[in-house]
Amino acid sequence: MTESLTLAGDFPAATREQWLAEVGRVLLRGVTDASDEDLQRAFAKRLVSRTDDGIEIQPLYTAADAPAPAPSPGQAPFVRSTHAAPVPWEIRQRVWPDVEGSSAVTELESGATGVLVTMAQPVSDPGVLLDRALDGVLLELAPVSLALSRVSDQVECGRALLDRWDAASCPTDARHGTLGVDPLAAWARAGGAFDLAVALDAVASLVLDARERAPRARVLVIDGALWHEAGATEAQELGWSIASAAWLVRELVSREVPLDVAVAAIEFRLAATDDQFLTIAKMRAARRLWARVLEVAGLPEHQRAMVLHAETSRAMLTRYDTWVNTLRSTVACFAAGVGGADAVTVLPHDELLQVGGSALGRRVARNTQTILQLESHLTRVVDMAGGSWFVESLTEQLAERAWAIVQEVDAAGGITMPLESGAIGSAADRAREAREAQVATRRRPLTGLSEFPDITEPAPAPRVIPTGQPEPGARFTPFVLHRLADGFEQQRARADALSRSGEQPVVFLATLGSVAQSTARSTYAKNLFEAAGIRTVAGPVEEFAGSGATVACLCSSDPVYAETGADAAALLRAAGAERIYLAGRGVDVPGVDEEVGVGSDVLDVLTRALDSMGASR
Repeated sequence: MTESLTLAGDFPAATREQWLAEVGRVLLRGVTDASDEDLQRAFAKRLVSRTDDGIEIQPLYTAADAPAPAPSPGQAPFVRSTHAAPVPWEIRQRVWPDVEGSSAVTELESGATGVLVTMAQPVSDPGVLLDRALDGVLLELAPVSLALSRVSDQVECGRALLDRWDAASCPTDARHGTLGVDPLAAWARAGGAFDLAVALDAVASLVLDARERAPRARVLVIDGALWHEAGATEAQELGWSIASAAWLVRELVSREVPLDVAVAAIEFRLAATDDQFLTIAKMRAARRLWARVLEVAGLPEHQRAMVLHAETSRAMLTRYDTWVNTLRSTVACFAAGVGGADAVTVLPHDELLQVGGSALGRRVARNTQTILQLESHLTRVVDMAGGSWFVESLTEQLAERAWAIVQEVDAAGGITMPLESGAIGSAADRAREAREAQVATRRRPLTGLSEFPDITEPAPAPRVIPTGQPEPGARFTPFVLHRLADGFEQQRARADALSRSGEQPVVFLATLGSVAQSTARSTYAKNLFEAAGIRTVAGPVEEFAGSGATVACLCSSDPVYAETGADAAALLRAAGAERIYLAGRGVDVPGVDEEVGVGSDVLDVLTRALDSMGASR
């Protein structure tokens, strides 16, 4: 084609005012003499949402909403990418050496382009650990990264990896990966139970050693998942991560590590969630923030690029209907790739059921990345989301909020000071509690658990999910994993235990009036009670006695409740109903114990319902 194609070029351009007038006709339908203030209130209530950081998400964005265009990809501050041309991200899959069937060779032969050797337990012999994990791997062909919990293990295994590269005569320039040393995260997870200064001395020594033996590998990790799993918002995760990196660089420089060496040794790890656009914006904002820190530090532009590893969030995973985790992780992986992550790790969908997940779970996780790269061609374009007025605006606002947090932490004396004082822990707790309240009321639904649960699903095998625990000498509350699904899963587990004892919890849905009058609310009630593993049986009031239930819920329209609700409640009580619910809000029906409807604290309702059925806590 020699002529350009203008989409919708034959139509007159619409203005925002015209669009807003049409929106007003819908929002204010039936309202006479509505004012501009009425429209603004209705608009804000029904069409504008907010992130956990209070950033408003508008229903429509135009060029007027976007910030000034960022420099081209590959140019500081690297909002658009650290690379000028498309580069496939590293498919970095986790390897659990103590899990049968999990090996680096299997991952690499099956599509991974890098491995992340994982060990949550203390390591007695780093050499043996690496021998088991990397048996058969050609080290000059694949990046090897490490992820261990204790800082002493991190340093020892980092040195063991350097030794293994030496023993394999791996060319110096072919030594890629990350040694995985993160003293601050280990300290925070231990509640400050060890001497951080002593640990930093060993870390500084390792950084200098690795600079000579593996100059293209990173030594240090700034793990944003620490904050994310504790409940932090996106801006908090970014702000505390950037502040942690700045603090760590200062500490290393004070130990005679050159500034450029300390910076080059750092890799960031951020959590990728199923909130697609927030994850994209978070990855883009992170690069801008770090580039700004290094600009202030005086480094030239080519040394300000961030190395960014994204991993799918553990906090968003569920133990029930785990196949939905595959969908969550696919969205997270997509967003991380589009956001410009240099490496991405997708956790197995059943990782919460068994350590390392199943062989199928690891395969699905790995293939998710392969398909997105090779079949969806996500790596054919640099900064695929760039130019989107929404994404550009969200990136800018997220970066501004995170930068304010960086400045606040810096003014407090660096990241360790608000950690020890409990200020950061308290802020994370407040953010987590607000998010948990949204989950409890289902304003933030968990598909397959709080919404659309599979009541026939076999109960998962009991397993204690490692979250972290205080160590002797802890100076502040340790940072541990908090999962969004935990509250609802506890109630499902109670119902499962009751069912195993032969007393399956049941709620009778007493449908009043016609099918048309009762269906909407009986469907709502069914979904609500099944979220806790409580089976439902629906029918007219007369069938309650033979249902085996001791709890009932009236289901119909408000006019029917007003006409027959009280009589129905009396009949249910006479037939043995110990507790009676009503599906709906704001309806005063005598004999009803509790109303449930949109906005109810569903988790609290279900907890007390199981209490009334005799389920043990």
